[in-house]
Amino acid sequence: MAYNDKKILKVLRAELGKVAERCEGYRHELHHLVGDVLLREQEHAISRTTIVKNIADQVNRVGMFLYKSHRDGS
Repeated sequence: MAYNDKKILKVLRAELGKVAERCEGYRHELHHLVGDVLLREQEHAISRTTIVKNIADQVNRVGMFLYKSHRDGS
């Protein structure tokens, strides 16, 4: 992993730590989202996958998690 990539990860982790815990597990889901996005970007660089749809699907998954958590009263 290049130095710049490590710096980006360090900044992302620090910023995720500042996000309000809107419901139990929200930050955890965001950490997974960032990891998934980075993985999709790496796959995209290798095989030119449909990254926009993949990332949109991941963002929607976290959005549904938040929606369900608030609806269920967590």
